[in-house]
Amino acid sequence: MEVFDQLAEKYQGEHSSNPFQAELTSRVGGLLPAGASVLDLGCGTGVPTAAILAESDHRVVGVDISEGMLRLARTQVPTAEFVHADFAELAEDFGTFDAVTAFFSLLMLSKARIESTLTKVAGWLKPGGYLAIGMVDFDADSAPVEFLGVPVTVSGYREADLEALLAAKGFEVVSIETVEFQPPGGPVESQIFALAQLPG
Repeated sequence: MEVFDQLAEKYQGEHSSNPFQAELTSRVGGLLPAGASVLDLGCGTGVPTAAILAESDHRVVGVDISEGMLRLARTQVPTAEFVHADFAELAEDFGTFDAVTAFFSLLMLSKARIESTLTKVAGWLKPGGYLAIGMVDFDADSAPVEFLGVPVTVSGYREADLEALLAAKGFEVVSIETVEFQPPGGPVESQIFALAQLPG
């Protein structure tokens, strides 16, 4: 997506230091066996998620639609594998993983595409595998907003609705919380962080 090609460095400056995202990523990494495989959907610049997981000796595959983001990711996390693609269009047989992460990437899709992507995620995960999600806490479906000065469309859920969606897709919700985060130079955002597990 050209908008994120242009915003790669600015995005990293404002959104790479979210302590809630880093904490949940580290939690996932600690739950996995050594050398586990993790798929990072909408990996962006690779920081913090792919970097944290790769440093924990996990095999990370990051997917992003922005080549500008991926150029930074490949430099910053050289041990990970990065794929230039629209993650919502990945094949159902794309691979098998111990965990999938999606921090603030699903919100760029319509709710219909979020739901179809979660169905594919359940197919990519091994039994007992984990899904970690970060979302913005609001109820909308492809609503126009301004992000870093650029118009985009985003979707979101309230915490209870996201929890219900994950359950409907066959996941057991391990934890879910709504927090307040203020990126450097930006307004405070209400964000939801969820950890779910596919039954073993």
